[in-house]
Amino acid sequence: MSTDTTTTTATTGASPGGRRPVMANLAGVTAFTSSPGWAWLVALLLWRTAWLFAADAVVFGVMRLVDPATTWGSALLWANVSIVVVDVLTIVVVAYSLRRVGSSLRTLLRTRSVGKDIAWGLLLGLIVIVAFFAGNFVANLITYQGVPPIPEGGSIAVPMWFGLWCLIVMPVTIAVAEEVLYRGYLQHVLSERLGRLVGLLIMSVAFGIQHLALTAPDPQAWLARFLTTFFAGLVFGLLAWWMKRLWPLIVAHWLLDVLFLGLPLMMAAVGSA
Repeated sequence: MSTDTTTTTATTGASPGGRRPVMANLAGVTAFTSSPGWAWLVALLLWRTAWLFAADAVVFGVMRLVDPATTWGSALLWANVSIVVVDVLTIVVVAYSLRRVGSSLRTLLRTRSVGKDIAWGLLLGLIVIVAFFAGNFVANLITYQGVPPIPEGGSIAVPMWFGLWCLIVMPVTIAVAEEVLYRGYLQHVLSERLGRLVGLLIMSVAFGIQHLALTAPDPQAWLARFLTTFFAGLVFGLLAWWMKRLWPLIVAHWLLDVLFLGLPLMMAAVGSA
C-alpha cells in the first residue's frame, strides 16, 4: 500500500476498495500516514513470544547455576520479574512502529477524560473476569474433559519484595505493553489488511501463543493456556471495537492481572514471611 493511498485513507475515512476503516475512531489510528510491510507485521506477531522464551531461558540458566536441580517449570515463577524487561522492550518497539506509520505512542494513548476511562476500565474488568472464567472452563473441558489436575509441590515460598513487585509493577507493564501491541497496533493493521474478523482472529492467536512462554512445558497445560488466552484475546479485541480507545482496556487488563497474578503471589509472600 503506497503512502499516498494510505494518507488519503486517514484523511477521508475510507479504506482501499471503498471500505470504511474498521477502527477509525481508535486513538492514534487515523494518524497513520503509511503502511508497514508484511515482514514487519509478522515480526511483531512473533517477536514478543520469542523474547519471552529467551527471558525464560536466561532465568532458567541463572537459577541452574545456583541450584542444579532447578527445572524449567520452577524457574517460570521468576519470569514474573524478567517479563517486565520484555514489556518495556515491547512498548519501545510499538512506539518505533507507530513512528514508522506517522503516528506516536502518545497519540495512541490519548484520553479525553481520565476518570471516565478508569471507570469504564473497571466495568470492562468485570466483563473480562467473567469471560476469562468462562474461557478457562471451556479450555479445561476441551483439554482435560473436566477439572485440570492439581499441580504437585504444595505452597510457594517467595520473598516480600517479589510479592510487591508482582502486585504493583508487573500488572501495569503487562497491561500497557500487551494492549498497545495487540489491540492498539496489530489488530488495527491486520484488520485493515485482511478484514475485521481475520484481523481479530490472527491477533488473538498471537496473543494466545505468547502465553505458552509463561506456562510449564506440558502439552496439555500449553493447550489449556493457549485456548484460555485465545478466548481472552477475542474478548479484548471485541471490547476494542466497542470502546474505540485503549485506556479502558489497559485498566481492565491491569485489574485481571492484579487479581489473578499479583494478589496470589503477594499472599504467598505474606505467608512466607
